[in-house]
Amino acid sequence: MKITKVLILSMLVAFALIAFAACGGSGTEEATEPETTAAETEATAAPTYNEGQYGYAGTDPVEGAAYEYMVDEIADEYYGADDDDGVVSVPVVKIVKRVDNEDGSSDLYGDFQIYNYKVEGDTLKCISGGDHPGKMHVVKEENDDDDADDNDYEVVKFEQVADGSDFEPTAKKIFGDSYDDFAKFLSDDKAKEEARAEALAVYVKTMGLKVTKYQDEGWDPIELAL
Repeated sequence: MKITKVLILSMLVAFALIAFAACGGSGTEEATEPETTAAETEATAAPTYNEGQYGYAGTDPVEGAAYEYMVDEIADEYYGADDDDGVVSVPVVKIVKRVDNEDGSSDLYGDFQIYNYKVEGDTLKCISGGDHPGKMHVVKEENDDDDADDNDYEVVKFEQVADGSDFEPTAKKIFGDSYDDFAKFLSDDKAKEEARAEALAVYVKTMGLKVTKYQDEGWDPIELAL
């Protein structure tokens, strides 16, 4: 009987020592992760593109090129050189379809609007603007400078929908099977106004403007969602 008790006690002690060793190993040996070098971090990081000066707060340089084009190439069609001082040009870009081509270029099908404002107190007052639906062909800029930004893209061709009676046939030709999506957005005044308000809020925040409202001629000011 005494021998049996001793044997059982020995087995319990041995089991306890094994269990303690196992628990101790899991608690004292911390899992180590391989160190990531700065170069590896940079290579795997998401793009940091931001065309804040054009009202774009995203990270896609292709879409950013559309905003840049609307400001640099289209905005001044609505005002003369004498009115340039103090004008704030804000694009509203609605991409209906995007096609990334095998050669690295991209085609953006969408509704491209531009609005020009002047800051009066805490309000952006609209002085002009217009709608330019169509297709933008975007390519990566060629630059031999080693220090150049790899995210530089530019619009090299803008095929716009025609005005008047030619609007529908040219729109159908340009947008193809995406025409219905384009027409749906174009006919939705509420969606278009929401898109403009959102674009204005982004522009005001990225540019640090001290305004809280925007206003069209003959209408009451509207508060921005800042």
